[in-house]
Amino acid sequence: MAKVHALRRLSTLALRQRRHRLLAQLHLPPHLIRASVVERFTTCGKPRCACAQGQKHGPFYYLTQCLAVGQIQKFLLKTPEAQPTARVATAAFNQFYDGLAELSPVNTELLRRGEPLPGAS
Repeated sequence: MAKVHALRRLSTLALRQRRHRLLAQLHLPPHLIRASVVERFTTCGKPRCACAQGQKHGPFYYLTQCLAVGQIQKFLLKTPEAQPTARVATAAFNQFYDGLAELSPVNTELLRRGEPLPGAS
C-alpha cells in the first residue's frame, strides 16, 4: 500500500519514464521456472545406520512447484549440473516477477490519472 501512495507523489512524466525503463528491462527469459530449489536431509530408518545417531543422509536437492492449492509437484535434481541450472531458472522467474510487481502499480497510477496504457484497447 505504501508504494501506491509514493507513486501518487510522482509526476506523470516520471511515471511514464519509470514504466519505459521497466518495459525495457522486462524480457521473458525462456529458461525461467516458477519453483523453489529445496535442500533436504533424510533418515533411512535402519537402526545401525549413522543417520539413527543424527548424521542424516544428504543433502538431496529437489525442485518444488506449487501447481494449485494443496497440489505440489517435486522431483529430485539427480545430477550436480541440474542444481545450478534450477537455481538460475528459479532466480530468472523471481526477477521477472519482481519487475511485473513493480510495473503493475505504475500502470495503475497512470490509468487512475487518465493516461493511456500501451497495448490496451
